[in-house]
Amino acid sequence: MTQAAEFLTDLESRIREEARHGWDQARERWGKPLAERVEGCRAIGLLEISEIDSAGGEWLVHFHPSEEDIAFFREEDRVRLSQNDPGGHDWVPAIFLGLTDKGLTVRASRRPSGTGGWTLDEDHVDLSEYYLKALGELARSAHGRDVVLPLLNGQIDDDFDLDAYDEEMEKLEDVDLDDSKKDAVARCLAASRLHLVQGPPGTGKTRALAETVRRLVEDGQRVLVSAFTHRAIHNALRKIRPLVDCPVFKVSDVMPQDSDGIDFRFDFADTGLVDHPGPYVVGITPISLFTTRASEARFDVAVIDETSQMRVEAAMMPMLRAERFFFFGDHCQLPPVVQRPVIDPTEDSVFVSLARSGASTMLDTTYRLNAPLAEWPSESFYQGKLKSAREIASHRFAMKNVGSALLDREPSLVSLGLDHEGNRSASSEEAEATAALIEEMLAGGVAPAEIGVVVPFRAQAAKVRKLLHFPRFSKVPGIRNLAVDTVERFQGQEREAMIVSFTVSDRDFMDRLADFLVFPQRLNVAVTRARTKVILIHSAAFREWLERRAEYDEKAALALSLLRAAGSCGGVLS
Repeated sequence: MTQAAEFLTDLESRIREEARHGWDQARERWGKPLAERVEGCRAIGLLEISEIDSAGGEWLVHFHPSEEDIAFFREEDRVRLSQNDPGGHDWVPAIFLGLTDKGLTVRASRRPSGTGGWTLDEDHVDLSEYYLKALGELARSAHGRDVVLPLLNGQIDDDFDLDAYDEEMEKLEDVDLDDSKKDAVARCLAASRLHLVQGPPGTGKTRALAETVRRLVEDGQRVLVSAFTHRAIHNALRKIRPLVDCPVFKVSDVMPQDSDGIDFRFDFADTGLVDHPGPYVVGITPISLFTTRASEARFDVAVIDETSQMRVEAAMMPMLRAERFFFFGDHCQLPPVVQRPVIDPTEDSVFVSLARSGASTMLDTTYRLNAPLAEWPSESFYQGKLKSAREIASHRFAMKNVGSALLDREPSLVSLGLDHEGNRSASSEEAEATAALIEEMLAGGVAPAEIGVVVPFRAQAAKVRKLLHFPRFSKVPGIRNLAVDTVERFQGQEREAMIVSFTVSDRDFMDRLADFLVFPQRLNVAVTRARTKVILIHSAAFREWLERRAEYDEKAALALSLLRAAGSCGGVLS
């Protein structure tokens, strides 16, 4: 078997195995009693319908919510609407829209019958048929066999035109970018096929992406902007639009929750660009490229974001629709979601796979993290090369009437150790401490939108959110803008201050979930969302567990180094 054939066989096997494990996990979850599904923050119920509105062939279904109902899902999540039978045959596909002026709202594909006894369960989306379709094209088409497959398989290195690089750097001389961004943009444009740009937290990866697209548009190119999430595509298009003078569209359904500045078109034909020679910019998800929405779309260049979280089978889709490929991501942040058993999910990342060729550039200046907050991630993940921009390096957290030493201007990275035992996916002690810190910050004039809480488990997020519904928070303007979520849902966001609750104190539980709890990329994302203040909340048991495990586990040693880097402010709030 040739190397290419072996690669294709292995990739097909991974796609099919991933699909099997995804369905097995979903069916197991749907088969659990409602109380267990709710406790795991995978379902909401029982709900009573208050009103149903027609909405262009779909239905807006409104429920009477309880206080905790809004804690479990986030807007645009896919859910199964059923009468407590999500694994049966009579469930309704729906999109969770969150709390609206009519209650807890979902957008359903058909009108449900009956009023009471409804549940919302996390749905499962199987994309394997699209991946297998793209895999077939990868094997059969000349472009797939001769260009995309050798690049993905590591059989060819990309050519780099030094003269073109010098020319691009000269054109970028007066552009308002730091040196590392100029270098990254120029290297992309000088690459004959492929280049990777690594963007550590706050370094302006999307700004570099937008500038790359601007230069491509000036050269008359047809540019595809793709990512696995709609949010990432929208963020990129918003940065690109002010820089270019050409059509800029997003091919998808209109997304009311995230539509500002985005010109939506239902399919590629609706853009009017099918026979357009360029330049233009179109945002399309990888999957849509292999549906009737955009199957006929072809581009000169694919600019792909969040590729550290993109599996190889998704990345090959935009690659099959373009001639050149620029990947933006950071393999030191979260890897792809992988449901089949694997030792290291980062190995499924297309960014990690392609970075082995060495054709990559790292942005080295963060405009988010102040100098103290940049130190630990720089030394732990970026070979000491990540530095804080001069204009924000000296910024410090500031609020009125500071009571707790945790909220002083210095230090920027602090820890709070609490004595609790036996907690697994939720801790009342850490939730109460989190709420007390939030209350003090709000009283000190910190806006809710500038405070974030990151936790390892949905159950802890729900516990903290429930506390924020208490009367002492109810009159705070904008309290719903205070984000409380898991690490996976926080990547790409930033706040002035972040509280990181580690939650756990059950030793057996920590042993079982060791790889998850001390996964380096999760730690990196958790502590790099803040601009000026990070507060780590942990149990004494968790620290002791890290100290014991660090003797033989490098990941635990890394997590312990984070706690040691944080200034301890004791275990009591003033």
